[in-house]
Amino acid sequence: MILTVVGCAGTVPGPDAACSCYLLEHAGYRLLLDLGTGALGPLQRHADPCAIDAVVISHPHRDHYSDLIPLAYLRDRRGAAKRLPVTAPAGTAAHVVNPAAPPAYAGALDWRTPPAEPRPFGPLTVTTAPVVHSVPGVAVRVSADGASLTYSGDSGECGELLDLARGTDVLLCEAAASVRTPGASETHLTPVQAAGLAREAGAGHLVLTHLRPWADPLAALRDAREVYAGPISLAVPGLRVMV
Repeated sequence: MILTVVGCAGTVPGPDAACSCYLLEHAGYRLLLDLGTGALGPLQRHADPCAIDAVVISHPHRDHYSDLIPLAYLRDRRGAAKRLPVTAPAGTAAHVVNPAAPPAYAGALDWRTPPAEPRPFGPLTVTTAPVVHSVPGVAVRVSADGASLTYSGDSGECGELLDLARGTDVLLCEAAASVRTPGASETHLTPVQAAGLAREAGAGHLVLTHLRPWADPLAALRDAREVYAGPISLAVPGLRVMV
């Protein structure tokens, strides 16, 4: 699998990054993990939006789903051959589409529930687990050919996330909370907590993401390196990681 970071900013887009969006490619299949504010633009540098095979939305906050409707519009206007499967926690569709006046192209989205047991997505296998956040959310594990990537979504510390991440090759983990970043809470991880999760789970490679635009990424990296001895990367737009 190849991971490409499309957007990685937390809460709001930054001057150089859209909000959360991660492209996983394997054997010609293209899966998006989240599609947050501003991500549709840079996505087009890496993949044809009409060639996206499926999307998994971690939770119904705009910085993780807001570009779904622009994507549906684009696919509709360009004559995409099939509806786009969108897997998301229950109730997410109501946040994305206004039921009182749904645009016709919203029908281009085929809503599905997150799989608690491994489910095939083309050549990939996807498993989700509920996590601790201010709204219902899931973490996502994607596997193929014996390799795996686990994406935390937005989450505080919880056993479900740890169990899902055990032995994963790449842990793509949010680190929005920090003593240096106002807004720390029990529903986000600090860089130290993300690194502790990677260490306890035995992850092979930690990718820190979802830092807010006003955070100090180098400070986050330093904090994480005090806890986790394995490889650590900072998510930036265009970063590609072999899984």
